[in-house]
Amino acid sequence: MFNRGKCRRLTRNEYIPELIFIISIIIIIHFCDKYYEYTGNQYILTDDEHTDEFCPLYPSTLHGGKNDVVMSETIEWSDNPNVQMDDLGGSYSPKDCKPREELAIIIPFRNREYHLKLLLKYLHPFLQRQKRSYQVFVVEQMGNVTFNKGIIMNVAFQEALKARSTFNCFIFHDVDLLPENDYNIYECDPKTPRHLSPAVDELRYVLMYNHLVGGVLALRKEHFFKVNGWSNLYWGWGAEDDDMAERIRNSSYRLSRPPNHIGRYKMIRHEKRERAVNRYQLLNNWRRYLQDGIKQINLVNYTINSIDKKQLFTHILVNLSRSSTNRLESSLE
Repeated sequence: MFNRGKCRRLTRNEYIPELIFIISIIIIIHFCDKYYEYTGNQYILTDDEHTDEFCPLYPSTLHGGKNDVVMSETIEWSDNPNVQMDDLGGSYSPKDCKPREELAIIIPFRNREYHLKLLLKYLHPFLQRQKRSYQVFVVEQMGNVTFNKGIIMNVAFQEALKARSTFNCFIFHDVDLLPENDYNIYECDPKTPRHLSPAVDELRYVLMYNHLVGGVLALRKEHFFKVNGWSNLYWGWGAEDDDMAERIRNSSYRLSRPPNHIGRYKMIRHEKRERAVNRYQLLNNWRRYLQDGIKQINLVNYTINSIDKKQLFTHILVNLSRSSTNRLESSLE
């Protein structure tokens, strides 16, 4: 009996090192998460500047992380049964409270109709639960010329201000990212640009590096002018976001972000576009940003073919050619 009792005590005790190891790992992960949130400037927005007359920052209509995304094979524009627009053009404003700010959502687009339908199906109800006053602008580069994301976003910013001069917050939103948690408030940080998409499922829901700004980026109007908008010179996919990160850092801003468990997104699978052939050269010379951006958009040869107010968005169709930036490039030599 004595020996069997001793064996039983040893059997129980042998799990103690494993339990200590598991608890230690959990503690280490917790502190690592807190460290990365700190270094990534990740925090939840607080309601410091608004009074009771404005819509609450976190209204009772929010669902939290329950925005289940269903990747259906087909989707129609009519699959937005809860969207009730004040007017054509993808605009909305809450009726039961005073809007906190005027928000322009800018979505660069080409040949992604399925992605756009799916995004708008989730984004409109998402923003309305947040009681945002907003308008969605879909800016499309027409034709088969290599995609230039920077130019069309600069153009959309300019046209949005022409449509409504009271816009004071601009959110640049990739068409393939679907927000999962409506506590990720689509609002600009009054002090600094805010990167809203630190945690994407394709990247294991972690912030890959602290200067990442790709995906969904919110800037106040004065922030956008101070960083001089986006570069006009990146023809093809890649590096235009890193260029923007350098503009933000050089303008003495420190990016803010929501915590990873709030700023979660699902990425719709797609084929990557043609990479920018000059991306490394441009990134190495990003300090030209004062001479290349929204303030030099008049040096870019483009035309706006049409601006159409559709039910779910305002469609801006921009025509570019590969020689559109020749005049700007010559001015930088």
